Amino acid sequence: MIKDEITFLRGLSKPLRNMGYDKISKLVNEEIEKVGDDATFSRLRDIDEKLGLPIGTAFEMGGFADSFEFDDTSDK
Repeated sequence: MIKDEITFLRGLSKPLRNMGYDKISKLVNEEIEKVGDDATFSRLRDIDEKLGLPIGTAFEMGGFADSFEFDDTSDK
């Protein structure tokens, strides 16, 4: 878990890197709150671009990735 966070932080631009994971997560989640229930993949990508983050960051930090991973409504 820590190794993933370090890898993530190293991939950021210097100003974001200096903020740390928790502060970046807070920014991402504030942006997701603005979007509300209309959080499509496109809008999450827009958040990544707006904040200068790698694509998929808002999807992961917003908890959407966990939701998809643990969705047990799919047919097996």
